[in-house]
Amino acid sequence: MHPRGDARQLAHELGPVGIRVNCVAPSTILTGRLEAGMPQEFTDRMLADHPLGRLGHPLDVANVTAFLSSEASSWLTGLTIDVAGGRWMP
Repeated sequence: MHPRGDARQLAHELGPVGIRVNCVAPSTILTGRLEAGMPQEFTDRMLADHPLGRLGHPLDVANVTAFLSSEASSWLTGLTIDVAGGRWMP
């Protein structure tokens, strides 16, 4: 099942008992390992797919996860957040 459907279904089932369910869906994240093994033509092709003009960093995913874990997101449930620099815009 698609993550959006999973998050929504679980949020619907678990919300009544006070459990929020959200999903973080990162695109390509530039780690040291990926950077070391990624040919330049692949990097160029990936950059062309991202409107923000860069690949993601681990901190980009961590920041979204920290937000979803905080009280600042207490009214959010059933969401899938694409941490993708605009690559996926449904």
